[in-house]
Amino acid sequence: MPTHKILQLIGGGEIGGAEQHVLTLLQGIDKAAFSVTSGCLIDGPFARSTEEKGIPTLRFPMKHALDLFPLPKLMADIRQEKFSLIHTHGSRANLLGRLAGSCLKLPVVSTVHSSLKQDYLSPAAACLALALDRLTLPLTSGIITVSEALAEEVAHRGGQRIRTIYNGIPPLPQLATSEQRAELRESFRRTWGIPKDALVLGTIARLHPTKGLHTLLEAAHILRPQFPHLHILIIGDGPLHRELDEQAEAWGLPHTFTGYLPDAYQALPAMDIFILPSVSEGMGLVLLEAMQAHLPLVATAVGGIPELIRPSLDGLLIPPGQPAELAGSCRTLLQSPDLAQSYIDSGAQRWQDFSVQEMLRQTENFYKEILKGS
Repeated sequence: MPTHKILQLIGGGEIGGAEQHVLTLLQGIDKAAFSVTSGCLIDGPFARSTEEKGIPTLRFPMKHALDLFPLPKLMADIRQEKFSLIHTHGSRANLLGRLAGSCLKLPVVSTVHSSLKQDYLSPAAACLALALDRLTLPLTSGIITVSEALAEEVAHRGGQRIRTIYNGIPPLPQLATSEQRAELRESFRRTWGIPKDALVLGTIARLHPTKGLHTLLEAAHILRPQFPHLHILIIGDGPLHRELDEQAEAWGLPHTFTGYLPDAYQALPAMDIFILPSVSEGMGLVLLEAMQAHLPLVATAVGGIPELIRPSLDGLLIPPGQPAELAGSCRTLLQSPDLAQSYIDSGAQRWQDFSVQEMLRQTENFYKEILKGS
């Protein structure tokens, strides 16, 4: 019988990096020591996904980011289910989870997946989120950050008992062999109408200002005269979908915007270069998937990305918001196949330094430390 019950609390309005991380915890945490349940504050795709996988799922729908109405139900369910610890992910979960934990005298662990000040479209919303985080940080028993860069940011806001635990990913068997990758490349390009001879610059990201996707389009616009077969592939959805599509159309850039795709990593072999042009990034878990797909990488030197990509060894790092620099790095890789291959070879080894098992082990140990002291 498990000794402790853990509630993994998250917004769940989309399925992005944080949701994938929570799913890994829900499925991978040692069931002999811990029983884990998913709690969603938005009745959306993540709640449906966990239920389809047979994971116990509770819902506490918030009408807006400051809605405290679900708090009594959350507290009642925590009592009824006899949870030992609340693990929160994201602003909504931090607000409700920390308040519930404080009222019920239960330990709360919060994982910080991204830079809070960069997560909002509105500066006013960002200021409010930061203020609420500062107010509720003292209600946490421990904080996990996915990079040292985020640990410094949270410490500056007053966070204590901070532990950096890097995200990990499992081996992706569909990307294991060159034959499998070639088959996925041909199949995806055929399905989405991408020409066989296209030079595809691609990414998987939320279509949000923090991801710097306008910079990707500008870089492609710079490169197009030299590389007429250039094609942009963006997998993901978000508030900038229409704006980015209109910009690509205005510049006459061949492009494919797929929206959200389950198992998006299976589209990676269709790309020739993987680009992560983020303005802010907690860690950039998708880069590890791109390494498994044997792609050369160009990414911005922000947040935790330089902790993952060793510059000039695993890929090229550039400043954010610099389309000319991004275009130059892509040009270097397209014109220097031996250099690109050296990055691919290094990345194929590098991703193995970030294992799911190590992430789970460190998280379990942190739970035990927190519970022992509560």
